[in-house]
Amino acid sequence: MKYICPICICLLLFLMSGCLEDPTPSNVDIPEEVEGMRPIYFEGEEWKSFSVSGPEPVQRLGKIYYKDQHIFVIEKNKGIHIIDNTNPANPTPIRFINLKSCNDVAIKGNILYADNYTDLLSIDISDFNDIQLVNRLPNLYPAPLTYPNNFSGYFECFDSSKGQIGGWEMATLTRPECRR
Repeated sequence: MKYICPICICLLLFLMSGCLEDPTPSNVDIPEEVEGMRPIYFEGEEWKSFSVSGPEPVQRLGKIYYKDQHIFVIEKNKGIHIIDNTNPANPTPIRFINLKSCNDVAIKGNILYADNYTDLLSIDISDFNDIQLVNRLPNLYPAPLTYPNNFSGYFECFDSSKGQIGGWEMATLTRPECRR
């Protein structure tokens, strides 16, 4: 009796699995409602707006940065919450930097660096009562794609008549036509 290599059997089964029918063929009916990604649109250059306001409630917690007893919390595609953490038992929100297309920050000294759509902003945070935009480096980052990157599933198709894409967010979609 000949000996059959277990690795050969596994390899043969793996190769044959490519011949099986796709479990989700392209002619499947689109679901009425499904969780997926929806583009966040900006008209013109509204994404360039920069302002500072009083504290706002955190709705969708994003990345967190800690420096000198202060916590900087990103609210993706909305802005940056600044929280005084001098008393960790009672953190106190103190300011909100409105940046419509912010996803990340870094801080060196008293300068906060934040991405803003395709630009990099330098923001002076030496005085939380007088936060100032110091510099804007335009077109440092590529514009967001017309489909959600690193995502597999349904998404709302890009519609250029609604503006330019500033980012993507999870949402309940009604009969989405696009899928990756």
